[in-house]
Amino acid sequence: MTYTYDILLNWTKDERLKEFYEWNLEDDLEHIKKIPIIRVNESFLKDLLTAKIKIDSNFLSKIKYKTESYFHNEIDVIDYAFIVTTLRKALALELDSEGNVVYKSNLLIDEEEEVLEICDDLVVMDISYKVIKKNNKVIYLTRKEEEEKKFLIKEINKIKKNKEESKLNYLFKEFFMDDVDTFNEKINVLEKEISKDYNVFHHKLYNLLKLSMIKNKLL
Repeated sequence: MTYTYDILLNWTKDERLKEFYEWNLEDDLEHIKKIPIIRVNESFLKDLLTAKIKIDSNFLSKIKYKTESYFHNEIDVIDYAFIVTTLRKALALELDSEGNVVYKSNLLIDEEEEVLEICDDLVVMDISYKVIKKNNKVIYLTRKEEEEKKFLIKEINKIKKNKEESKLNYLFKEFFMDDVDTFNEKINVLEKEISKDYNVFHHKLYNLLKLSMIKNKLL
């Protein structure tokens, strides 16, 4: 079992998790001594963020009593808790004895970065679970991810409106090997990719566009 150590969590039952910059001393903060890390696929993470789920009881024994926290200068053992992570996000979970997810927490940005680095060396674990109730109103993207998607839509619309063919070609070559020739076809491919659920592509395209904007200002 792989662990991360000495981190701070902000447990919440709310539909929308608090970002690290929204935390305050009145929140349900807990100083964790150690907690297991498990790499999962994107679909599992998405269900965690958009639905009420119940994890298979066979999994519980793998994490039982593996998480420890500091409580009034003593060590307190949490029955069922662990961190799930993909290549782009980490999320802490606390379960009840039936496998229901009762609490979730984002991580502080520097602690999440450490977990994501560890994630590179982990194999994806297939965790059996059941979706109890889907909540399509839940916004499962972080605010930053939402901002990045809105920025991409705005920039692609600008490229399309101004017929910025050279800029479009530059972006297209960075991401696609498709044999697409016309301006409109390339725009369609980009728009289709941007309309998908947020993934690594969105973040990389966002960074590329931001970098090109900075370079243009310097010229």
